[in-house]
Amino acid sequence: VPILAVDGRNWKTYRKNLLRLAAEEKLVRLYDGTDKRPVDATNDEVKAWQRRNAIAKQYIAATIPDALCMRIMHLKTAHEFFQYFANLFEAKT
Repeated sequence: VPILAVDGRNWKTYRKNLLRLAAEEKLVRLYDGTDKRPVDATNDEVKAWQRRNAIAKQYIAATIPDALCMRIMHLKTAHEFFQYFANLFEAKT
């Protein structure tokens, strides 16, 4: 996955490659928001979701500049991370 440019000029390529990686790791549903934190679930199910979410968030955090990382660190889910950049850069590219 290429590093996302601060101005988002490579958003389309970044998004495509990030989602390809996420598909290989079965994490795409975290980015599109369909894999939500379980509500009525066992402790093990919640922990498994938290682990998947942490991995998906790290894929983004590791491939963006610090200036962008600072903008999203308060967000809780991989979906929120992904949606933040989609909202910011989708219309620009």
